[in-house]
Amino acid sequence: MAAKPKGTLIIIGGHEDKEGDRVILGEVAQRTHQDHGRLVVVTAATQLPEEVAAEYEAVFKDLGVKQVDILDIRTRDEAMLEANIKKVMGAPVVFFTGGDQLRITSQLGDSDIYRCLREIYYRGGTIVGTSAGAAAMPETMLISGASDKSHNISALGMAPGLGFLPDVVIDSHFAERGRMGRLLGAVVQNPRNLGLGIDEDTAIVVERAEHFRVLGSGAVYVVDGTGISYSSLSEENPDGVVSIDDVKLHVLGENDEFDLVNRRPMRQEMRAR
Repeated sequence: MAAKPKGTLIIIGGHEDKEGDRVILGEVAQRTHQDHGRLVVVTAATQLPEEVAAEYEAVFKDLGVKQVDILDIRTRDEAMLEANIKKVMGAPVVFFTGGDQLRITSQLGDSDIYRCLREIYYRGGTIVGTSAGAAAMPETMLISGASDKSHNISALGMAPGLGFLPDVVIDSHFAERGRMGRLLGAVVQNPRNLGLGIDEDTAIVVERAEHFRVLGSGAVYVVDGTGISYSSLSEENPDGVVSIDDVKLHVLGENDEFDLVNRRPMRQEMRAR
């Protein structure tokens, strides 16, 4: 049996508050205090690494993080450099910024740095991703697809992710960009994957890949395709909008919890049993 991770994932829907209460980034900062206050910000996804790094460095230092290290990976060779590996090795918290999730996986996938990240996570550390960084966390990641439209079979793009969270697919900026249609499309293509749509300034804190708690001002939408009885994907010549019968939806707000193993919300009365 494969080993289970002991660590935490903090997966953010993008545009997290950086000036007000900063609830989500405060949660990230708090977790650095367990090991001399060190946090690594990975800017591989963005085309503006200097600007993005400066912004997060200022916010995290204001939140009390003692040491903020910036790791910008532009090529796969840089993901193998000893100096970069040492920067990540043993960090209690690693934070992936937004940008393009394919830049994260293509530059870091199966690299020495990626193996360090897995070790951090499996030993009990925290891996954080916002926007593109969020989309890259599962085994399967969404990379393209129209928002504000019903899902069209040919319109959705998916690719292998970092693999930190199995049997899940994640979409960020969810309500703001009208992405319900494409998340439904991702789930219907393989109902094994639980769909998680995360609003902006909203995050899930996932413990040991077993359950999560919601943080922030928006909602998390959980699309469960386990009970789908019919979809037009099974037709010989599917075309246009995908028809789906018997899909289940949960909507969760701040402090709500969800059991990823049993695919059920964890209400107070359930947790008390």
